[in-house]
Amino acid sequence: MNRSLAALLFGWTLLIGSVCCRAEGPLQTSSTEAAAADNAAAAAAAGGAAAADDFISGVDLLPVTAAGVMRIPSVPDFCNAWQQTQIGKLLSSPEMQPFLDEQRERASSYLDSLDRKIGLRPEDLYEIASGEVVAAWLSFAEDKRRPYSLCVIADIRGMKPHADDAGEKIDAELKAGGATRRDVKHGAETIRIYTTKPKPGQLKVEEIAISWNDQRFIAADRDVAVIDLLDVASGKTPSKAFSSRPSYQKIQQDSYAAIDSAGEKSGTVCWEWFAEPFAMVRILREVFEYDRRDDLDILQLLERQGFKVIEALGGVAVVSGDRFDVLHRGSVLAPGKLVKAARMLQAINAPRVAIPGWPSDDAGGFYRINWEIEDSFWAAESLINDALGEDLFRPMIEGIRDDPEGPQIDLAKDFLPNLENEVILVTDNTMPAGPESDRMLVALRIKNSDVVKDVIRKAMEVEPDATKLDVPEYDVWRVERGEGDSDIDEELALLGFEEEFETEDVAPLLNHWAIAVVDGKTSGDPSYLIFSSHSELLTKIGDRISAGAKDGLAATAATQKITAAMDSLGAQEVTFDGVIHPSLSLRARYELLREGRLQESDSVITNLLRRVVEADGEGEPDPIQASKLPPFEKIQSYLKGAGAFWKKTDSGWSMTGFLLAE
Repeated sequence: MNRSLAALLFGWTLLIGSVCCRAEGPLQTSSTEAAAADNAAAAAAAGGAAAADDFISGVDLLPVTAAGVMRIPSVPDFCNAWQQTQIGKLLSSPEMQPFLDEQRERASSYLDSLDRKIGLRPEDLYEIASGEVVAAWLSFAEDKRRPYSLCVIADIRGMKPHADDAGEKIDAELKAGGATRRDVKHGAETIRIYTTKPKPGQLKVEEIAISWNDQRFIAADRDVAVIDLLDVASGKTPSKAFSSRPSYQKIQQDSYAAIDSAGEKSGTVCWEWFAEPFAMVRILREVFEYDRRDDLDILQLLERQGFKVIEALGGVAVVSGDRFDVLHRGSVLAPGKLVKAARMLQAINAPRVAIPGWPSDDAGGFYRINWEIEDSFWAAESLINDALGEDLFRPMIEGIRDDPEGPQIDLAKDFLPNLENEVILVTDNTMPAGPESDRMLVALRIKNSDVVKDVIRKAMEVEPDATKLDVPEYDVWRVERGEGDSDIDEELALLGFEEEFETEDVAPLLNHWAIAVVDGKTSGDPSYLIFSSHSELLTKIGDRISAGAKDGLAATAATQKITAAMDSLGAQEVTFDGVIHPSLSLRARYELLREGRLQESDSVITNLLRRVVEADGEGEPDPIQASKLPPFEKIQSYLKGAGAFWKKTDSGWSMTGFLLAE
């Protein structure tokens, strides 16, 4: 959930960078300070306008009900910095222009795709913003019809003529689309309120409200949001309702301190973000009109089970520094005690040791988490019982142990105590690109491998879809869905689920997978329980483990550069660490996208997305014109290494992520 919120807010910023900050003529060259000087002169010329020093930041105008906030401190500085990054150079390269020309209109209507139009588009902000832009999701819990609002506040000091042009363009476009307009005076300001033309079958009446003066442009999808912001700006109501929140101040303070400690003096602070996770997920559920298929409210379940201990998350990003194209540092604020199922979050700090030698040098990503697995497993009991409405967790565990027709595995005695507190995920892909290209592997360090081998053998011998492969060094079991006969209704009934289950045409996350226990080459080397989406990847990695391989991912110069950057940023003890090579990890998916075959991918990510969203432009051949993307080898040199790590802190977790500049 946290990573999804971060991705949403980060994606909005990338959109402005890729669509608006494009090299089509001269850049906006004014820095924040220069813009402030120009704006002060413009204010003096206007006579009676507020001086630049009196300007109130958009975050200080926001109400306490703000659930998610993205702030770009200076749009001109953002664009100038973005174009110096490898991604910025890629997007302005001749190879990308045919695709971007096709995409520009589609991408620039991103805010429209949220179905809560505010009139302003990203390119409008590029034209009118002389300083900061703030976008915020506001909660209106008392409004059961639409319990949220989206607003954007742009600093337009010195850019009033451009804002006037943008306002008239918005007016013409909305009226052309069937919207009706009424003007409302509020104090010294005028608010244009548009009622949009309903779509066929649409019941909700939607509106767009915009207002601007010499200082700022405000746009929102309800008039009361604009009215409240204007009241704060005029001094009618107090400012800093949102920005004085302790959680926001704590994340800002910690994020900027972490940025300062990195020493990226030449970089530009390009965005800040903040989210209250439960409030934001509720808003997004309404935005995307998610219709639950049953009576179980996942958010309420998580709240009951203690996960609301996660109060907020956010961070700050610096762009175009000496070492990093992008450096993000942030925090997850969870200062309370972990109770009930929230005890599953008991990740722990541990010394960040070297990457093992067995991940091969063509792996696209290596991720490792230090997690109290056994305790977390038992913490899930209250969550599962709460979700099912009955105390079934322990009976299920006992059934696995005692059922004469089952595997008769004692998870509590033989399996869980033999798991170390380390989980490793390795991803790779094969070329030429095809539906089976994307592969993943999970490895858990174990203590007594003989006991765990016996557990896996018992489980696989009663699995109807399992086949033991002919691998001499260790036992590999492959599961291919549909190969065996399994009456799922009978199995569920044995576990106490007497209700009739509706069958849905939902593809499994994995159509095939493999599992094995592999010992190291010597008695001092660790043993692993390995699970993989592809048996070929498992045997490839298994052979490297059993041979004591040392020439893999960790030995490459690219990986060593990433891990050296982690060391410099303080990653000596971590909860999580990851190394990503986009030039390897993206190649198969990119080529499938170019060929219009991405939907054929059998990866876990693709199958999960099929469950969550419907394909945009379904039924259209190549709706985004991906065939105009250049071949991957044309863009590969722009894709530099990336890294990430988290640390457990007294107040939650600190987060660091980066893209290397070279």
